[in-house]
Amino acid sequence: MEKLQAAIAQAREMRGKTGPAHVRGVVAASVKPGAWDQIAPLEISAETAAQNRLVSLAGGVHATPFDLLRTKVLQLTAANQWTRVAITSPSAGCGKTTTAANLAASLGRQVDKRTILMDMDMRRPTLGQLFGYEGRASVFDVLEEDIDFADQARRLGPNVALSMNAGPARDPSELILRKRTEEIINEIERTYQPGLMLFDLPPMLANDDTSAFLRIVDCVMIVAEAEVTTAKQIDTCEKELAQHTNILGVVLNKCRFNEEEYGYSYGY
Repeated sequence: MEKLQAAIAQAREMRGKTGPAHVRGVVAASVKPGAWDQIAPLEISAETAAQNRLVSLAGGVHATPFDLLRTKVLQLTAANQWTRVAITSPSAGCGKTTTAANLAASLGRQVDKRTILMDMDMRRPTLGQLFGYEGRASVFDVLEEDIDFADQARRLGPNVALSMNAGPARDPSELILRKRTEEIINEIERTYQPGLMLFDLPPMLANDDTSAFLRIVDCVMIVAEAEVTTAKQIDTCEKELAQHTNILGVVLNKCRFNEEEYGYSYGY
């Protein structure tokens, strides 16, 4: 892990700053009364949580790594006045969706913080599987205006809204590139006023969906897989991402320091 971190740091130093920080306009409004109560609650069994490694739902020692990540994310987003965080990875299998789900669940235990997590990986969606989502409507149905967000989303506890997919979309790139997609996300933010909006995006090197969506967010988190993801892959992703938005940090996932713990580390 130390060698990978050193290689990343060296690559960053060699290329220097890629340009000015990305700034997105703030969507200002007050939360619509009763809006959160209209979202149907989602019940998750202990068996489903354990099987899918949703360790942040109940808190405790196994949630500690994600609680640490939550604190760092809150500090950095507050310092920069960022409210929209994209989560991606260089390739499939790095654990970005599990990281996004546990981060959202950890944020949900902050009683004064509301969070929305949307599954924008519409080619190979897995967020709904993690949470045992059995609904028929998907994120792309919301973006195509076939269903309201309040009717499609599910509420995890009192202050986390999950917008998941029941299956893959037909043409996600076309949908993501539409100006109306950004307007709909703005409307959701105005209505529900979350402290943070998280977006689970496709792997960066898999297709152009992630690049197309970055105009809508304030920053992006990269999830890398220890002993699998290379420093070159991370550097390539950072170069591409930095042209469109701010880099929140790199999460090094699946670090097996202790076999009894689900571990990861991060570098910002």
